[in-house]
Amino acid sequence: MPLTMSMSVAQLLKKETFEEHARAEKLLAPKLTSIQSYDDYAAILKMFYGFFHPLEKPIAQYLTGQVLSDIHERRNSLFILRDLTAIQSSTEGFLLCKTLPGINSSLQALGTMYVLEGSTLGGRMIGKMLIKNPAVAFNDSNLNFFNGYRENTGTKWTYFLSVVDQYEDHADDIITSANETFSCLTKWMEECL
Repeated sequence: MPLTMSMSVAQLLKKETFEEHARAEKLLAPKLTSIQSYDDYAAILKMFYGFFHPLEKPIAQYLTGQVLSDIHERRNSLFILRDLTAIQSSTEGFLLCKTLPGINSSLQALGTMYVLEGSTLGGRMIGKMLIKNPAVAFNDSNLNFFNGYRENTGTKWTYFLSVVDQYEDHADDIITSANETFSCLTKWMEECL
């Protein structure tokens, strides 16, 4: 798809990943709204860890500080471990996703990061929803993953999109990678949840 002057790479990403994104959300939403215990919550966290953790090393190979200056400040699987520790759940013996998106370039890494970083926006809404859950005591100490960057989430997202927008000649590669990431995540959720 040729990039038009009327759409940035970020806008194209949102448009072209809409269906895959919706499929992933459709699977996750019922699981989040039906949490009745810390065990239910731990299962969701472990699913995310199993997907995020194995992606971190290949992403770090291609997304250095020269590409994304704040890469070392970005949310990672350690946020999930903090939450599991806070609810006194095991932080060992995780199943790790084997069917991951291919990451062999900075463009593919950006496409994958679009999905992972985008989840910080949805995560903020999820965190607010979970706080209201009458069955489980949620608070800031056990919502590190879903709270993303807290009050800096919007700023970090905007900065990430500004980096993505610099690659207008390679929008197709980034979009393909983002869709592959959503697809892999959906399949992983189907296996785990």
